[in-house]
Amino acid sequence: MAATFLLRAASASCLVLGAILSSCSGDDGASGTPAAGGGAAGTSGGGGASGNAGGGGASGNAGAGGAAGTGGSSGAGGSAGSSGSAGSGGAGALGGPFRHGVNFGYVPGLDDAQMATLGRRAGANSARISLPEQHLDKWGWDIETADMASYLATGLHDNVVFLTAPTAAHSSAPSGTPDWELAYYLPKNLYQPIFLSDSSVNPDNYWAVYVEKTVQVYKTWIKVWSVWNEPDWVSDWQVTQTWDKSPPTAAQLPRFNGSIFDYVRMLRITTEVAKKVDPEARVAVGGLGYPTFLSAVVRYTDNPQDGSVTADYPKTGAQYFDVVDMHYYPIFSPGNSDTGAAGLIGLKKEFQAVLDAAGASGKPFVVTESGAPHLANSGPGGPEYARGYLLKAMTLAQAEGILGVDWFALGDGQDPASGPFAAMGLYSNLHGLPDLNAAKQTEAGVAYATLGKLLDDARYDAAGTAALGLGSDAAGGAFRVSDAPGASRAWVLWAKVTGPIENAAAAAQIPTDKGVDQYEWNWSADATATQSLPSAAGKVAVQLTGTPRIFVEK
Repeated sequence: MAATFLLRAASASCLVLGAILSSCSGDDGASGTPAAGGGAAGTSGGGGASGNAGGGGASGNAGAGGAAGTGGSSGAGGSAGSSGSAGSGGAGALGGPFRHGVNFGYVPGLDDAQMATLGRRAGANSARISLPEQHLDKWGWDIETADMASYLATGLHDNVVFLTAPTAAHSSAPSGTPDWELAYYLPKNLYQPIFLSDSSVNPDNYWAVYVEKTVQVYKTWIKVWSVWNEPDWVSDWQVTQTWDKSPPTAAQLPRFNGSIFDYVRMLRITTEVAKKVDPEARVAVGGLGYPTFLSAVVRYTDNPQDGSVTADYPKTGAQYFDVVDMHYYPIFSPGNSDTGAAGLIGLKKEFQAVLDAAGASGKPFVVTESGAPHLANSGPGGPEYARGYLLKAMTLAQAEGILGVDWFALGDGQDPASGPFAAMGLYSNLHGLPDLNAAKQTEAGVAYATLGKLLDDARYDAAGTAALGLGSDAAGGAFRVSDAPGASRAWVLWAKVTGPIENAAAAAQIPTDKGVDQYEWNWSADATATQSLPSAAGKVAVQLTGTPRIFVEK
């Protein structure tokens, strides 16, 4: 599938989703201009990384500092925190599983299964995937089923799909629009009835038919369906400043070319059709970067006149999605990797505030695009910055209760020096690769592989984090390597970087009488990058640097 490059500022059956979606059931689970919260421009590949979701979960996700209680999302007994997703039977002290995702992008000469293999080697356990209507219509609706099975066999599960790119016949795009640009134009016939009198999907509502056929074929593997990719992309970020009071217009949305009412209509169609086909399906907004756009989604209905409530348009957009899918890139905000990772959490909190104000709390979050360049072009970057941001963002996101982060991208562009998005790969340029073993991981890829090897199934431990008593010069989190009884404890810790150089030092005490094994960021590529540290008086003294270290209890 061809990649769509956008700029932005700023499972088999259930597996992980089974835990998050309350045993796969329940109701609500909830690109380049500067975006709110310091987000930045992003690109989305034709197959990319994935997201979990849904309302309520057997194990739930704990928000930062959250024991079960008033801050948890829907369902009695859910896990906690202001952003944690939960559900009946939710976990207590530990958070839920976390998706370490990846956006494949488009690499000539590599098929999806090969990119999945490379993603898994680089530490990913999930993927974000595109299933454009034009692709499925051309090659057959089941063209990707073999790839879906191969992802699962490779170890990529809980993959998120984004729905996009109508066929030319079904698109509102002007005649002669290139196929790649159809992803920027909403489908025609959105306001045809969704269903006929016999409850079947109306064949004249093209988006409804596309959703029905796609969910029917892929529901075995996919439970989270994002609607479009970055519908809130703008060429001038200043237009977004009015969206908290005025509806975004088609003229303001060049990568959607429809109004906010049209977008709410697409959410409504997707929700009503997808859940009719698969009651376990969860619908997500499509990779947003601007909280003001989300405020318009939850404020307006799909009434094409003015978004007001009427008998035909009885609900606002808040009722038509379960998951907040957001995008964030730190590169347009000056600063170091700590500043960048804090910006990710800050943007999530801005989105959460929008939901809270609208009475729509309880929806889980997933970040389906984020990345940092390993070259310093016109903004923040460099190998230390990229690997530091990756490890810190993943750690803080899991602590915040976010369900997963999908790194952009699998590989560099052909000319990494051409711009920041061409230098975010987990691998160096993969074009013309003679075989998979020739793929060379970047430092960010090596760091991701280390994280994946050590903490692939780890659960955030809020109480364990609090017990660290970290000083103001240190940050990180405590984990259990799995949710199995007696699972080893682990910690991801670093010294906070305060200046433009990715150097810092701090000390910490890990409370354990068992001793720990310390792993450097490059341990996956260098087996000697580890050492054993003893415990004394029930604590292990550790020295921290600006790049996170991982400590695993013996």
